[in-house]
Amino acid sequence: MTVQRTGLYYPYVHFRDPAWIKAAALYLPQMARVVPEGFRVSDPDHVRALRDDLDFVRDIDPAEAVEAASRHMLRLVNERDDELRNRFGIRGGDDPDVADAVNAEPSPPGDPALVAGRGSLLPPAGRPLAGLYPGEMSPELKEALFGTGLAVRRVRNTVSHDAYHEWVGTDPALAWVYKCALTAELAGRTALLPVTDQEAAHTAVDAWDAGRMAAVLLDGAPPPVGTGDLAERVGVLSVRCVLPARLATVPVEKIVALRKKYEPEFFAYLDAVARTAADLSEELAGIRSPQALEMYVRQAVRKDFEVELEKLRRAMNGIGLQTISTSVGTTFDTPTSAALASGLIATVGGTVAGSAAGIVAGVGATAVGILGGARRQRDEALAASPVGFLLRVERGLNPTTVVRRIGRALRQGVGAGV
Repeated sequence: MTVQRTGLYYPYVHFRDPAWIKAAALYLPQMARVVPEGFRVSDPDHVRALRDDLDFVRDIDPAEAVEAASRHMLRLVNERDDELRNRFGIRGGDDPDVADAVNAEPSPPGDPALVAGRGSLLPPAGRPLAGLYPGEMSPELKEALFGTGLAVRRVRNTVSHDAYHEWVGTDPALAWVYKCALTAELAGRTALLPVTDQEAAHTAVDAWDAGRMAAVLLDGAPPPVGTGDLAERVGVLSVRCVLPARLATVPVEKIVALRKKYEPEFFAYLDAVARTAADLSEELAGIRSPQALEMYVRQAVRKDFEVELEKLRRAMNGIGLQTISTSVGTTFDTPTSAALASGLIATVGGTVAGSAAGIVAGVGATAVGILGGARRQRDEALAASPVGFLLRVERGLNPTTVVRRIGRALRQGVGAGV
C-alpha cells in the first residue's frame, strides 16, 4: 500500500504564504502544524476554509517531542555556553524578567531576520529577538537559556500579534535551530512529513542533535541535504505546472470544491507522487549535492507528470469541445454558424436574445448525444490517468478563454463538464 503522508508545517504556527498553503492543499492530503497547549491560533479566512470545510489543517501538540528536542539544545548550551553567549547572547539580558516585545521571525544563521518592529534589547550582532513559546521547551532548557543570557522573557509578540503569552525571546538563529529540532523530533514520532514555505528551512527531515546544532550555529556548516522530503518536492513541482500565476487571488472555495468533487482522482494522483518519491529515494540515497538532487527530481517530474499530462490533454482534445466544434461545423452552414457564435457568447455573458437562444437550444439538442458519450470517455480517461486530477486543477483554477467558456456553457447544459 502506498502511504500518503500528512505534511507537518514549520517553523511557525501561522502560514505565511497564502499561495503556498492553497497549493499544498492540492498535493498533500492534510497539513498538521505545531500548536502547543494554550497557544491561541488566529487564522485568516482562507486558512479557516481549508480547516473547517476541507479538514485540511490540523493542530498537533508537540508535547511528546519537547523533552527530546530540549535535551539536545540543553546539551549544546552546557558544552559550549561561552561560544553561544559571544555569538548569540542578548545585550542587557542579565535580568531575565525584562519585559519587551518579540519582533522577529526565527531565521537561519546568516540570514537577515524579518522584523515587525524594533525592540530595545538586541544581541551583539544587532539582530532583533525571535520568540519561542514556553510550551515548546522544557523548564530546564528555559532556565538554562535565561541563566546564560541567551534568552529573556517577553510578554508580547509583534510578529504574531500575540499579547496574551509570555514568550522566550532569543536570537532568531537560535530559535530557528530549535524549531527545526522540535519538528524533526515530532516528525520521527508521528511519520508526518516536514514541509515549509520557507526555503532555507528545508532541513527538518534529518535528526537535529547537539552536534548538528553546534555545526550549524557555531561552525558555519550548512545543513546537510536529505532526501526525506522528496514527496513534497515532487508534489510541488508536479502541481506547479497547472496552477495559475496568481494563485493567492484564487478563491479558496475553488480549492475546496476541487478536492471534494474529485477525491478519487486526487488520491490516485497522490499515489503517483508517492511512487515517484519512493523510487527517487532509493536511487538517489547517496546524493548530497542540492543541485544534482534538484536536477534528478525535475527529470522525474517531467517524465512521470508533465509528459503524462500532455498525453491526457491530447486525449481530451478529441472529446468535448472539439467534438462540439465538429458537430457545429457539419450541422450548420456558414451564416448560421456566425449567428451561433454570437448567440453562444451572449449566452455565456448571461444576455440571450430570443433568436440566439433558439439557435443555442438547437445546438444543445444536436450535441446531447455526442456529449453524453464525450462525458463517459472523459471520465474514463481521467479516472485511469495518475495525472487526471492535475487536469481538473488546470481547468478548474485557470482563467478560461471565450472558446472554453462557450464549450462549458454547452457541456453544463447536458452534464458533460470536465
